[in-house]
Amino acid sequence: NIRVFDGEFMFSRCGQFLLLLTVIVTVAACPLWTQSATAAEPHSVSGSDLDRLVQGKRYPELEQQLQLAHLNPIDLAYFTGIVADRNNHPLDAIVDLEKVLPELRKTSPTHTAVALRTLAGDYFKTGRYGEASDTYSDVLKHFAAEFSAAEMQEMTDNRNMFELLRGAAPQTVSGEHEFRTPIRSNVLGNVEVPMQIGNATEWWILDTGANESSITVSTAKRIGLTLSKGSASGQSGATGKEVPLRTAVIPKLAIGGIVVRNVIVVVSEDKAFSVNLGKHGHYQIQGILGYPVLAAMGSLTILGNELQVQPESQPSPRSSRLYLEELTPLLEATVDGHDLLFGLDTGSDAASFTAKYLQEFPRQFASLKPKKWGVGGIGGIRWMHAYTLPEADLHLGTATARLKNVPVITEDVGVDPLDGVFGNLGQSLLHQFRSYTIDFSQMRFTAGENATN
Repeated sequence: NIRVFDGEFMFSRCGQFLLLLTVIVTVAACPLWTQSATAAEPHSVSGSDLDRLVQGKRYPELEQQLQLAHLNPIDLAYFTGIVADRNNHPLDAIVDLEKVLPELRKTSPTHTAVALRTLAGDYFKTGRYGEASDTYSDVLKHFAAEFSAAEMQEMTDNRNMFELLRGAAPQTVSGEHEFRTPIRSNVLGNVEVPMQIGNATEWWILDTGANESSITVSTAKRIGLTLSKGSASGQSGATGKEVPLRTAVIPKLAIGGIVVRNVIVVVSEDKAFSVNLGKHGHYQIQGILGYPVLAAMGSLTILGNELQVQPESQPSPRSSRLYLEELTPLLEATVDGHDLLFGLDTGSDAASFTAKYLQEFPRQFASLKPKKWGVGGIGGIRWMHAYTLPEADLHLGTATARLKNVPVITEDVGVDPLDGVFGNLGQSLLHQFRSYTIDFSQMRFTAGENATN
């Protein structure tokens, strides 16, 4: 999707980003002879406490509190499966959630709904596209009351698209898992990566915010792909307009020394990827390399004009945790002592915060006034109001990035998952470092030295 923010373009499908509250647990001092009877009380964590953390997408805290909870075996397996999914361990999540799903259906519609939606995403990640479609159908038919209208629309779109892929072979990876390859920047400021498809060399945008790789009809024809007979649709950015799409499978795609087979791509009309540059004309995007391929590569480091790929990265004080919301990477960062989750979107040029940020830090906006602000894509521009936050410091481990003039939306957009996010971080964050590493194997982001140093 293409989103226009106050004249700036962002290419992504938004993920769920949101605030994490820091919980301080205080253990009351007590006599030694009564400690065994009372010490557990301040640390007592119930299933309903964990439900609130899941609903609020407070995943770092969920991991911590799960270790303190006293749960029955069914609930323990359920929450363990949710944590495994958010930590990008889909096979583990499938084992845990499938094991308890029959019992959940008898006891908890809410847990069943969340488990099914999680399983649908995990089936997709593991190449079980038909099962992913069937699982979404189950959710939509039996558990609609557990979700908002926007969430239902998102799941409907996913169900219909995954149905087009029924019977397709799962994605596989082979070849070298440690190599370097040149990259370049396009006129939009996006990183483009070269790849070999048949006899053609293609340069596509590296976009962690794209749930699936996406190409134009012209690109599909040029590289000889067969499009799905049927079509589905997806929401276009924040306008909410349903845009028709088809799917295709790239038999073999090579990047550097790695070979990825059976790559799923979403195919849209060329005009959906044509960016209006005003007096400078238009820029036609040919393709976007999305999350499934990037995650399969392991650890990606951008350093100057080079992409470095390796199985995993080394931990660093300048590292911060990554989580996964379905197919969208989330980055943990600290702002004014608050631990928050933001979407990590390499295909976006700038950062934007949502109304959740405004609600968390109202004092930052006391002297500011909102102004008219446009957000859109295919189907036009939707005008809303947003504050312009002069600056915000984000801490990633011991690394610090200062964002300036960040738009902060004052209202819900009404499109899932945008209303549930806390903010979106793109190249305006990444460009502040001489290098950065996105490690999908260990689920961490590492910032190199600050570019100003």
